[in-house]
Amino acid sequence: MNIEQTWKSTLEQLQLDMPRASFDTWVRDTQVLSSANGVLTVAVRNAYARDWLESRLVDTVNGILSRDNLRVNFVVAQETVETVEVETDSSLQDEKQIDEDDGLLDISPEAYDSVYEQIVRPDRAVYLPGYFRRWLRSIGPDLGWMYVSFRQAAYLAGARSGSKSSRFSGKQLASMCGISERTYWNRVNNPNTWQKLSGLVKIIEGGDEWVKGPTPRRLPRKYTVAMTLPLTPVDASSLRNWITQNIELHGGAEGVLRAAIVATLDELIPLDAQPKEESQPLSVRALLRELFKDDLADGLLDSLASALQAHLMPQNDLIAISLFFIEHVLPHLDAGPGWMLTLLRDMCYVNPESGETRNRVTVRGGYAEIAGWLGMSRPRTVWDWFNEKNSPRHEQPGMLKNPVVRVFMREVAGAKSEDFARSPRAFEVLLEDLPHEILEAALTDNFAGLTAGRDATFSIGMTRLADHLDATFSIVVTPFAHYLDATFTIAVTLFSYHHDANCTVKSSLTLKPNSQTLKPQPSLEAKTEPAPTAGKSGEMGNMAFWDFDFLIQNNSVNPGGRIKMLKANKEFGRSIVDLSGGFVSWLLYAYSPTGAKVSDPIGLAVKRLCENVSAGAGGDFNRLAKLTPYALRALFDADMAGIDPGDSLEAGIYKLNFHDLQPIHKQELYRRLFGNPKGV
Repeated sequence: MNIEQTWKSTLEQLQLDMPRASFDTWVRDTQVLSSANGVLTVAVRNAYARDWLESRLVDTVNGILSRDNLRVNFVVAQETVETVEVETDSSLQDEKQIDEDDGLLDISPEAYDSVYEQIVRPDRAVYLPGYFRRWLRSIGPDLGWMYVSFRQAAYLAGARSGSKSSRFSGKQLASMCGISERTYWNRVNNPNTWQKLSGLVKIIEGGDEWVKGPTPRRLPRKYTVAMTLPLTPVDASSLRNWITQNIELHGGAEGVLRAAIVATLDELIPLDAQPKEESQPLSVRALLRELFKDDLADGLLDSLASALQAHLMPQNDLIAISLFFIEHVLPHLDAGPGWMLTLLRDMCYVNPESGETRNRVTVRGGYAEIAGWLGMSRPRTVWDWFNEKNSPRHEQPGMLKNPVVRVFMREVAGAKSEDFARSPRAFEVLLEDLPHEILEAALTDNFAGLTAGRDATFSIGMTRLADHLDATFSIVVTPFAHYLDATFTIAVTLFSYHHDANCTVKSSLTLKPNSQTLKPQPSLEAKTEPAPTAGKSGEMGNMAFWDFDFLIQNNSVNPGGRIKMLKANKEFGRSIVDLSGGFVSWLLYAYSPTGAKVSDPIGLAVKRLCENVSAGAGGDFNRLAKLTPYALRALFDADMAGIDPGDSLEAGIYKLNFHDLQPIHKQELYRRLFGNPKGV
């Protein structure tokens, strides 16, 4: 009997009778091993696949095999591992081997002096380019964490130049994206996963999948991971269109690329661009090589591609996610809330001069905007993360389904609105990955110790909280022993949340602001308490984002003009941040040499924005208005103090337009943008 042919014909029959997705996931890659005593032994990938087949398909398979007087026995092949192969375009050379003649340095780190740092190790983190926010819109939160997992595995593989590979088990990769191993395998075997991750992670096809023999073994699957983010299909198409439409205007290939490097991002890759079926993800370098390989020398083309890449994906715009968060917090938050917290944290702000922390974030577009960040169409889902409760049939009815969300994010009650999805929402964000209440309880002596000794390992588990109506609690933890050299990990267990109970936390850690960002959430605004207004010194209260209300009040815009601008803004469907940036752009224009004849800067700004809220004054003025108030004020402060603002592109634009402005006019523009200058 040819057992391979027997199993092949069985697979053909199953393929006709089963849904394609189920067949591809569980059946296609099975391998027949042997036949003895009327039993056909078939190897499957792992225990999950065996259990699925035995519970759902064994009777069907036995019915097909009965014609040959056989029955099936599914067994698990040897442990499967994944191979992640990294390909990079890095120009870094391999580190040379150090020999004795080079001189050796013996360097060892001192122990962390902070218990929080000992546990969380914030230096152990995944760093994503801020541009990944645009990818998140198209691939969604689940696959967003999948890419984080592959990217971290690729980083651990250690490639600096050329390519390098390393092996990881499914369990390891699952732990790096906060899911179970079973969920990981389900996603890996779903063809839709690889269609959405196209351009980010690629399966290497070809070659044998199994090593045959007495004990069959499946060969590792191989992947390549993009370490330099490609443009999304939509952005690649938008950039290509802009270049082809403007090439004649700028005199050819080199001219149009130099123009692109200083053009606004809204011109090059607008967020509201519509996808095209033929669009494919491409790196900036690959796209420019497609267009101009025969028109420009390789060195010049690569140099311009690098500059354009830095313009689209600024090097200082990074999303930092600690490995502690991924491994110990994310599994309890789930994918969607995990990304929401990550993006909200990214928008929190610390004033580097005063150390003031701002961890209250207002999302102007409400639940609908947050859903848009994550590529979701149902705003109600975001509300559910905070408020959905278990059904009466659940073993713990009436309790919140995901109480951990409220530990790290707390929605601040605001004015009620009829527009549930798009009403502004404010959130207080916990910036620590390990709440300090937990840490304090772990390190104080007022608890009963568990049996342990030196070098013991403990888990921090949240205990059940009291279940009273509308109660507010601080986090408390199960007592456990603490000894020298103990290592702690956080394992958030189920704790009882009844009837809108809240968990209160404190916040002390901060994140650095990004002076130049590419953010797909333009209406996200970090705020202090209360909302930004003129501060005590007459200066702008919020230096992280342009605040429309402050600009209107500070420039004495009459109520009619304010209403007209807001009405036009609503008709154009733009965010309030776009309107604020446009207002700043027109103010800059009015005080520049180009707008020297403008007698009424405020009237001009109101008039132009009512005509088109999507456009500021254009060019240099839009670019400066894209900076945060803090970054733009730094240019003014340096210039007005007689200090060179620097040699950055924005500093050059500033000096070209405002350096020679009369001091009295500089101070007037400063007041209109930020309030009173220092010392005035």
